[in-house]
Amino acid sequence: MGSAAPEYQPLLLGLDSHSRIPDLSSVAIEEFLQHRPIALRWWPRLVAWESRLLWLLSGSSIVLSIFNYMLSFVTLMFTGHLGALELAGASIASVGIQGLAYGIMLGMASAVQTVCGQAYGAKQYSAMGIICQRAIILHLGAAVLLTFLYWFSGDVLQAIGQTESIAQQGQVFSRGLIPQIYAFAISCPMQRFLQAQNIVNPLAFMSIGVFLVHILLTWLVVNVLGCGLLGAALTLSLSWWFLVIINGLYIVLSPSCKETWSGLSFRAFTGIWPYFKLTVASAVMLWYASF
Repeated sequence: MGSAAPEYQPLLLGLDSHSRIPDLSSVAIEEFLQHRPIALRWWPRLVAWESRLLWLLSGSSIVLSIFNYMLSFVTLMFTGHLGALELAGASIASVGIQGLAYGIMLGMASAVQTVCGQAYGAKQYSAMGIICQRAIILHLGAAVLLTFLYWFSGDVLQAIGQTESIAQQGQVFSRGLIPQIYAFAISCPMQRFLQAQNIVNPLAFMSIGVFLVHILLTWLVVNVLGCGLLGAALTLSLSWWFLVIINGLYIVLSPSCKETWSGLSFRAFTGIWPYFKLTVASAVMLWYASF
C-alpha cells in the first residue's frame, strides 16, 4: 500500500513572529487564505503586510501627482512677484481654464489605464503600445478643440463674472499655456501606459527632475529676464514638453518597455470610434465627479 497523502499544513503554522511575513509573496498569502480560517492574532500582521505593499506601489504615484501639480504651483508663486493683478489673472485662468482642460484630459486618460491594464493582465503586451498611440491621437484632437477655449479665455472669464482687467491677464496667461495642452495630451497617455506596467518609480524620478529644472527656468525668465506673465506661462509649457521628451525616451529606450512598445503603427488609427466612446464616458465621469 502506498503511503498516505501528507496532511495539509498551514503556511503560517510555524511562525512565531511577524518577521517572515514581509518576505512572503502575495501568491503564498492568497494560497494560505484559501485553505482555512486564520487565527485572530495573525490579522494585524497580515494587514500591515498588505499596507506595506500598497504603499510601495502607490507611493511613487503619489509623488508623481504631487510634483506634476507643483509645476503649476511654482509658476503661480513667481507670478505673485509680478503684481496682484497678474496673480489674480493667472490664478483664475489656472483654476477655471486649465482646470477644465486637465479634468477632460485626465478623464480620457483613465480609459488608457483601464484598457492597458487589461491587456497587460492578459499578456497581450504588443497591444499596449497601440492603445497608447490611439489615446494620444484622441487627446491631441481634444487639445485642438481646447485651444479655442484658451485663446478666447478672456471672454469666457468675463462671462463668469470676472472683471475686464483680471480677464485680460487671465487670457495672456492662458494663451501662453496653449503649447502645454499638447504636451499634456501626449504625457497623460504615456504616463498611464507606464503605470499599467507598474513602472512608477522612474516616472516619479523624472517628475522630480523636471520640477527642479522648472524652478530654475521660471526664476530666470521671470526674475532675471523680466519676461512677465506670458514668459511664466511659456516656461510652464516648456517644462511639460521636457516631461514629454523624457517619458518618450524612456518608453523607446528602456528594456522595461521592449515588449509593450513596438514603435509607431498605423494600427492606432483602427478602432478609434469604440475607444472614443470609452474615453468620452471616462472623461465625463471624472469631470462630473470633480465638481
